[in-house]
Amino acid sequence: MARKKMSFLMRLILTAVALVGAVLAVTGFTLDWVKYSIDTVLGGGTLPAYLLKDLADLNSKMEDIGGHIEGFGAMNSFAYITMILSIVSFAAVLLSKFLHLGFLRPVAGLAGILTVLSTILLIVFTAMFCSKNAGIDLGGLAKGELVWAVGPILMVIGGFLSGLCALVSYKK
Repeated sequence: MARKKMSFLMRLILTAVALVGAVLAVTGFTLDWVKYSIDTVLGGGTLPAYLLKDLADLNSKMEDIGGHIEGFGAMNSFAYITMILSIVSFAAVLLSKFLHLGFLRPVAGLAGILTVLSTILLIVFTAMFCSKNAGIDLGGLAKGELVWAVGPILMVIGGFLSGLCALVSYKK
C-alpha cells in the first residue's frame, strides 16, 4: 500500500514539475527577449527590451532593404522548437504516467532528450545573437551591449524542467 501511494505521489510530482516547465517555456516565449544595456561614466541603464515578435518585425524590415539581423533565424527557430517540445514533454509525462500507456514511455524519453538538446541550443544561439549584434565600446566613456531579458531565462528553466521530467518518467 505504501509503495502504491509513493508511486502515485512520484507520478504527480513529475507531472506537476513538467507542467511548470511547459508553462515557464510558454511564458518566456511571450516576455521580453533581449534588452540593450548601457554603462557610461555618468551611470548605467537599459533601453526598452525587445520581444521576439519585435525582433522578427525588425528582421523582416531589414530583409526588405537587403539586410538581416545576424543570428536571429537560429535563435528564433530554437525558441519555437523549445517551447513546442516543452509542451510535448509535459503531455508525454502526463499520458504515460496517468493513463499507464507503456508504449508512451519511449516517446516521453525521446521528447525529454530533444527538449534538453533544444534548450542547450537555444542558450548557444541566444548568446551568439547577443554577442554579434549592437555592441559598442567608447573606451572608458560608454559601453553598450545586448543582454538576455527575462524571456529566454524562463524558457531555459522551463525547457530543462519539462525535458528532465520526461527523461525521469521514461526511467521510472
